Amino acid sequence: MRSEQQRIGIALETLTSGLFPFFERELREVYGEGWEDAARASFRGQSSIATQSGKWDAYAVLSVMWDQWNAVFRHRLGMAERSLVSELREYRNRWAHQDLFSDDDSYRVLDSAQRLLNAIGAKEHAMLIEERKIDVLRNILGRRVNDEIAAARFNRARIVDVVLYSICCLAISVTMFMLFGSARFVPTLIMIGFTVFVFAFLIYKRVTSDTPVYGVHECPKCSKIIYSEVCPYCDPPHRSSSIIKNSSSLRFPPFTEQAIRSNPHA
Repeated sequence: MRSEQQRIGIALETLTSGLFPFFERELREVYGEGWEDAARASFRGQSSIATQSGKWDAYAVLSVMWDQWNAVFRHRLGMAERSLVSELREYRNRWAHQDLFSDDDSYRVLDSAQRLLNAIGAKEHAMLIEERKIDVLRNILGRRVNDEIAAARFNRARIVDVVLYSICCLAISVTMFMLFGSARFVPTLIMIGFTVFVFAFLIYKRVTSDTPVYGVHECPKCSKIIYSEVCPYCDPPHRSSSIIKNSSSLRFPPFTEQAIRSNPHA
């Protein structure tokens, strides 16, 4: 299963492949054979693959489209497409910086890329994007169905436990009252109260417990395989800064350091 980072990378490659013929044609109409020089001027000294090797990537194409919008692209596209270009540029920058993405982010990128490709008439590339959108939706719906099934099973088990706790509490209380109620009324009431309190606490803990996640599963945020309920990649454990500071400031007394040097195998 692809990670969201990989999905977005493939989506950007497909977007660039579909945009480039339109991109080149529109720039040629305005600047002629000097279109590449005019396009490279849009980077204003920023490094880009396009300025180094002539290969136009998503960053280069989207940056030029944004910068040359009024001069070139506004004649064929509207403000809605300009917003798509801005949004896709932002996601591309996040992708280049290895940010974490959710499946919702992947769907948003794919949907925006498909809309932009449809606007310029790149139907074939738009269909490729749509297939990947369906794949993301399938993953989202599959995970949601699995979560709902797991929650339903857990709720049924919780109801069974609550019923059993209630029956046990009632049976123990009635039995103690029938056996000792007439002879030792007050101690019996105390024991019955204690029993009711214990079972009420158990019922409360069972009712308020969250649905557990068992076994190896995929993190819904970063799509990495994890073995615990809390993802160590999205929510890494943080040691207390005071503990780290104290541990870094620890120093052996002089006689201890000398003993360690003299007997390193101790």
